[in-house]
Formats: sequence, C-alpha cells, structure tokens
Amino acid sequence: MAQAVKVEAEHAIASMLHEYRYNSWMINEHWPLNEPHVRLMIDDVVTRFPPHPGLHVLDVGCFNGYISFLFRLLGYSVTGTDACELADRREVFDKAGIKFVHSNLNELRPFKNLASNSFDIVIIAQVIEHILNHPLGLMLDLARLMRPGGLMILTTPNPATVMAAVRSLRGKSLLWGTRDFIDEPKIDDEQVITKADIHYREYTHEELYHLITNAGLRVEKSLYLGLGSSLSQPALKRVIKKSRLSQSLMSKRLFASNHYFLARKPD
Repeated sequence: MAQAVKVEAEHAIASMLHEYRYNSWMINEHWPLNEPHVRLMIDDVVTRFPPHPGLHVLDVGCFNGYISFLFRLLGYSVTGTDACELADRREVFDKAGIKFVHSNLNELRPFKNLASNSFDIVIIAQVIEHILNHPLGLMLDLARLMRPGGLMILTTPNPATVMAAVRSLRGKSLLWGTRDFIDEPKIDDEQVITKADIHYREYTHEELYHLITNAGLRVEKSLYLGLGSSLSQPALKRVIKKSRLSQSLMSKRLFASNHYFLARKPD
C-alpha cells in the first residue's frame, strides 16, 4: 500500500472510531477482535482497486455500518445491506452518503432486485455464520452482483481451534449466542431468520473454500487471523511467548479466531 493511501486508511480508521466513540461494545469488544482482518481488508482492496467514487462496494450484513463508513471515507461508493433497521446506522449512512438496502440473507436470492455486474467489491465480514439456511444461494447471488474481475472478501469465525476443542471436552457451548438462544427461544419464524443473535453454523477452511468456488469464484488468498478472547489472558500470552512451538502455531488455524478469504470473479 502506498504511503499516501496508508495515511488515508489510518485517518479513516481514526474517524470511524471517533464516530462510534459512544458505542462501548463497538470500541471495547468488537473492534479489538476484528481490527486485524479489517486492516488487511482495507489493504487488499486499496491495493487492487485504488479508491475512486466510480468503484462500488457492497457491505453484506453491514450491521452498525462501520465497515461501510470506512470504505466511504476512503473514497468508494458504498451500499450497505442488512435485515435489521438501526437508527444509529441510518444517521451515519445519511451523513456519509451511503446507500442502504434492506435484505434477508436467508432468502434464496436475497438481492434479486439488484442488477447483475453492479459491484466491484463485495465484503461479507462475520456474517455467514449467522445464516440459518444453506449459504450457497447467497453466495451465488453475490457472485452474480460482482463485475467480472471483481473482488470478494469473506471473514468468519474459525471453529477448528484448540480452545473450541477444550470447550467441547468440557461440555460447553461451542457457538456464540447458543445459551441465550436456548434460554429465550425465538418462537416466531420471522424473528429467527432476521435476528443475528446466534451463530447457526461455523465453517472449516475446506468448507469455505468449496462454498466460494462452487459459487464460481476463484480463491486468491486464504488466511487464519486473530486470536480468540481466551488468548487475551496475560498468563496465556506469557506461555505462548516463551514457547517456540506455540509461536509457530499462532499464525496457524489452531489458535486463530477467524478465517479470511479473498476471491475473484473470473473475467
């Protein structure tokens, strides 16, 4: 990434954090866990598609809109899409000039009203684990929206970790939100498929690779990124720091909390 673009990226991140400064969950929990893959995402996008208002980004499952906001600040035209309506996101989007499209990602073709070949970059970050139905329909529809040569970046939790194995052996819940979901079940079907309050399914590297390629896209990069919240404990960090084996594993799937895939639509 050129130095000037790096400066712009840092400015965009600082502006985003300032915009969301009153959202304590976003600042203290969500951003620290997701910062590594968001920074890589920005690097990958601006390297391949330098910022320009003629380049269109689709932020799938945009939630509170911080990724949409980042790419808009960088100079792209941005559309965010989600099932839930959030007043705070609407305020941010209106101010920044970001388009919002309501969508239910559990439908077979959730973007049937959007034109084919209309987006240069599709971002689906920490979303696919919230999809109740088979995700291939969603992926095929997203591939349809991408222009030839377009870029998709997908991130999602990595379930194949040491800590997940430990939790399983201890009889603990493996998927985020499961305990709350069981304690307060959503009886209404409409609530179940439009509320992102649980991970219905988490995917291995192999499963994601086949899902992306079955949608007609070509995987150019796949990485394991980040650390689970349990690895933020100081004592565990000290053990890892002293162990050469552990240090080598830190960049591998055994401890990485997230998958990161970059894929292209063939020309």
